[in-house]
Amino acid sequence: MSAEKGYKDSIAGTVAGAACLFTGHPFDTIRVRLQTSNTPVGIMECLKNTIKYEGFSGLYKGVTSPLFGMMFETAVLFTCYGQMKELLQKDPNIPLTIPQYAISGGVAGCGASFVLTPVELIKCRLQIQTTGPQKYKGSFDCLVQTLKETGVKGIYRGFSATLAREFVGNIAFFSVYESCKKYFREKQGNDNINLPSLVLSGGLGGMAYWTVLYPVDVAKSYIQVADSNGPTPSVVSILKDIYRREGIKGLFRGYTPTIIRSFPANAAMFSVYEIVIKLLD
Repeated sequence: MSAEKGYKDSIAGTVAGAACLFTGHPFDTIRVRLQTSNTPVGIMECLKNTIKYEGFSGLYKGVTSPLFGMMFETAVLFTCYGQMKELLQKDPNIPLTIPQYAISGGVAGCGASFVLTPVELIKCRLQIQTTGPQKYKGSFDCLVQTLKETGVKGIYRGFSATLAREFVGNIAFFSVYESCKKYFREKQGNDNINLPSLVLSGGLGGMAYWTVLYPVDVAKSYIQVADSNGPTPSVVSILKDIYRREGIKGLFRGYTPTIIRSFPANAAMFSVYEIVIKLLD
């Protein structure tokens, strides 16, 4: 992979990550609170209570951690994605197949997991802090306390679930995204598809990402907000327990705000990424 291409992917991915974060973080806060609530609660009730007791800023709790972390994560994601595409493309004149895009996305997701796990752990722990005494004063305090309590291992709590979600999710993500782009290129007869087509491609890709392995994300949230000093429960044991108590519905708790969030957030991310890449060319 050329240094110039890697630099462009990194810069575009960083800016795209910021766009994705600010677009989707309020929905993400609701998602995490629904996933980790001890009692079933509706989306509107959760939203209403958050704004009532914490103000609109409550929807942006934990935003500092992913602000820098997600910018770095998307930089890693798109850099790895670009590198894998170059490795798989033997002839620059022959476009990659959808399975090759899928492989590139899966590998990129694995790389991003190493950055994403501690970022999401801090974010989730801050997001579930509502009213009353709060253990963490902010992202940095949460990081310091977690490291003191459990060391580096503690901030990677939930790594296996994150890795599974990112690998499978990004296979779906990039497969759908590139398939949509291919369709619009052929329909429009132009390699440079218009912005609405980019928005739709990115939004549908994001919906695919969250749909294929959503229950694993529910388990991940449980693992990351659990007592750091206790044993780490397995993904399978958590899913079995949720299913026993709530059935299939419980495994998809928080799915609706996640899907609502995924379209605008990922549409913004991919659109901004493509625009920045073109500006850097």
